[in-house]
Amino acid sequence: MKLYFLSLCIMLAVSFAAKAQSKLIFKDKFIYTDVQVFNETKRHSIPSLIDTGCSLCIIDSIFAIDSCGIKEDELQTIPVNQTKDKISSAFIDSIFFCGKTYHKVYCLVADLTGHYQKYAPKFIVGANILRSGAWKFDMEKNIVEPYDSNNKAKGIIYKWKNHEDYPDVAIDYIILDSKVNGKKTRFAFDTGCRNNKLQRGLYVGKPEQIQKETANIVNKLSIKTAELCRNVTFKIGKDEYTLDFIIGDGNIGLLNIEFLQGHSFILNYKKQILELL
Repeated sequence: MKLYFLSLCIMLAVSFAAKAQSKLIFKDKFIYTDVQVFNETKRHSIPSLIDTGCSLCIIDSIFAIDSCGIKEDELQTIPVNQTKDKISSAFIDSIFFCGKTYHKVYCLVADLTGHYQKYAPKFIVGANILRSGAWKFDMEKNIVEPYDSNNKAKGIIYKWKNHEDYPDVAIDYIILDSKVNGKKTRFAFDTGCRNNKLQRGLYVGKPEQIQKETANIVNKLSIKTAELCRNVTFKIGKDEYTLDFIIGDGNIGLLNIEFLQGHSFILNYKKQILELL
């Protein structure tokens, strides 16, 4: 009887650990994992974009209304980035992500399919879920899993800042202080960004004029002219990195998942630490 009970406990522990892990999928410089969305009596398991640059989760409006049972007359409208543009929002009954259920998750409801077209996810995991703890992204096993935020860091440590340190940046942005050509600057680690972006005035040389696809939450996918800067070297802490950048008009630069060059890493929101393993 004792042997059976012990075996059962081991099986349950292994089962829980497996459910706490989520498979990572890499596509078009983005990272996805399966998330279960529960609303009323409906449940859907869908590949979802993990976006460290999003303060809130986002759900596609067509998926929200047609599949999840969210009623249009229940949607609330809020402004976007202090502009005239507006977007809808709603509460989802629950989200199951990496072995944990999050109840009454506040989400933006946007026309992702119409704006991002072939790149559109049905759901985006934002910082209102990610900030609940720490996460280990294992790039060898291609999994993401919860991590004990109290564990002592052993890898390369970058302490990040956010809107509390820099009030001119978006809430929950992961801000890394950096230097480009000896000039101090800031980058946001944004896994929802397809291209790395560099502020104007930091690139030495003449950028290439290219045509690239561009879209955001209020502007549909289109082809626009952009300035490409190749082989830009920048420093974070004592470490040097070299990447290609698109010149952006923001007051901070953007680094996507390409910045980590295949490193496994830990995002520790509790301690505001990015740890490279």
